[in-house]
Amino acid sequence: MGKQVHRITAHESRKITHPIFRKIDKYWLTVKATDFPAGISTAANAREPVGLNRLVYRDVRESLEGTGADPGTFDLMNKGITILALNVRLVDKEEQIFDITVDEEKGGIVDGAHTAKIIEQCNRDGTTDPAQYVEVYIRTGIENGLITDIARGLNTGMQVAPKSIYNIDGVFDWLKKEVSGRLYGDMIAWRESDTKEYDVRDLISILELFNVFDFPNDESKHPISAYEKWSIPLKKFAEDYEENKEKIKNSKYYRLRPILDDALVLYDYIRHDFRQIHNDAGGRAGKMNIVEEAGKNREFEFPFAHLQPNKYRLTKGACYPMLAAFRNVVEVDDSGNAKWRGGFKSVLRLWKEGGPELVKETDNAIEYIGRTPDHLGKNRTHWGGLHVKLQNRLLRAQLEATRSRKN
Repeated sequence: MGKQVHRITAHESRKITHPIFRKIDKYWLTVKATDFPAGISTAANAREPVGLNRLVYRDVRESLEGTGADPGTFDLMNKGITILALNVRLVDKEEQIFDITVDEEKGGIVDGAHTAKIIEQCNRDGTTDPAQYVEVYIRTGIENGLITDIARGLNTGMQVAPKSIYNIDGVFDWLKKEVSGRLYGDMIAWRESDTKEYDVRDLISILELFNVFDFPNDESKHPISAYEKWSIPLKKFAEDYEENKEKIKNSKYYRLRPILDDALVLYDYIRHDFRQIHNDAGGRAGKMNIVEEAGKNREFEFPFAHLQPNKYRLTKGACYPMLAAFRNVVEVDDSGNAKWRGGFKSVLRLWKEGGPELVKETDNAIEYIGRTPDHLGKNRTHWGGLHVKLQNRLLRAQLEATRSRKN
């Protein structure tokens, strides 16, 4: 029997003996994510820690890195890691240092192997937010006959994601056809099991940001759920399809179809350009939590706009409110479909000319809202402020054009 010994330093720990099986001890450790050891056996786990490109696991990574959730909240949103160990030895009570011995052929991580692997990757890349912690549950005294039952019991909670059901029902069929043939078409995941860079929810969220049917520009409500809770626009999309599937041209999301490709291009431009615009204005975007840095020897791709890869990009939480401000230049044509006012080239000029204002507004918002992407992405005042900022710029341009014509 091969053995592994791993040292874990806990912020806090607790130990109890099982009330029925007196030989079984249960430990609960709260561990700083950067201190969690790599290489713990996953022999006991019912699922191999593979497929980390699946969106559900990329969400976990963004949370761990502090770009998809507030720093310090990882242990509150993640169910943690459970380890079956041969024994646990307290090395230093004051420092809360433990040596964990596991059977590398039968024991180790029985639940949470993907979480452990993601922590290992982020620690290796140096992207783990230092404020994140993870709950570690350790069981000792587990006999061989119980290992399989425990593994099965702890791994029955993964339900089929709604998007997988919608995919089977044909909800995404017109959207698939729309992106078919695009260079990024093969990068979209339509089911939970797909391992792609982007997700159908990304497409639907972008459509929601420009949804002038539900969020008219002359009203003060904004599509914050596109960032705050992906399940809401996904559900809206499915309900809209069900209501209009016999005549899909009446679907509000289908009517947004003509601007989808351009909207994705604009999304790339904003994520790509933000840091440089901020720095050109005298800022230090490298110190901002809303700008993420690729791991070692990695660069971010911008496949929608075909921009050069970059070491940095703006996080979704900071990008979405800025992107949604461009709903100001979406209008409905005579056929009821969405279109860009003045054409998409004018929209890109608007970003180049008005981008610095939006970047400055975002920088200012950090001071009174908070420094994380989550703070910006969920703040209604910030969404409204960016929308009004761009709206005012457009009104000034119209006024100047009117004066020029009169002169």
